[in-house]
Amino acid sequence: MEYYKLRFEESQENYYFEVDDERTVLRQVIEDEGHWIVSCRPDEELHFCLFDQVFDQSMDDAEGRDITPEQFEEAWTIATRPYRKAWEHTKQRFTIGAQVAGIVEVFYPQGTILSLPSDAYGILDDRECNESPVAEARAPGYMLKAYVIGWDEVNMWLKLSCSQPS
Repeated sequence: MEYYKLRFEESQENYYFEVDDERTVLRQVIEDEGHWIVSCRPDEELHFCLFDQVFDQSMDDAEGRDITPEQFEEAWTIATRPYRKAWEHTKQRFTIGAQVAGIVEVFYPQGTILSLPSDAYGILDDRECNESPVAEARAPGYMLKAYVIGWDEVNMWLKLSCSQPS
């Protein structure tokens, strides 16, 4: 993984990126005058926000630099802090093996993000579900049923499967 910070002087915004070997952004934080936007939760204005192009740190009008994983994690921790208490409740409410119904929100490199009841979010592994009948219904706004198979602690997502766990 590589980590970058881009600063846009005109807007006073800082963007933090976690980028994999294929130059795909996996996590993103935006800091705008004390307002934090994180890629694992929807923002009121931007909804879900994750850079969806091949990452190039020389973006227009941005001052970019490499940062350490620790610097990225510090920004991620600050940005996700408001959601941590709700995440603990989510893990108690949605137990492993439980069937859930959620609305398709967005497609990320990690999979399909579903919004669930009680402001919870889940990630459905697209590779695992490609052979499933639900593959045809994966479009924003559609409701899908899935099963909880684990937790993604970093993104605060329920890990979901198209198949019932055995």
